[in-house]
Amino acid sequence: MISIIIGIVMVVGGLSGRLVLLGTHSGGALAVLGGVMIVWGIVKMTALRRR
Repeated sequence: MISIIIGIVMVVGGLSGRLVLLGTHSGGALAVLGGVMIVWGIVKMTALRRR
């Protein structure tokens, strides 16, 4: 659940230009990484519910 929340913050911050990915100074890259974290969090939640 926390990875989904962090991912949402990263996407919003990256797309607004307020946050950037360290080393690249790219908000778009941060938004993509946030999207990956959101997907990863959803996969983890569905895997736990199937147990």
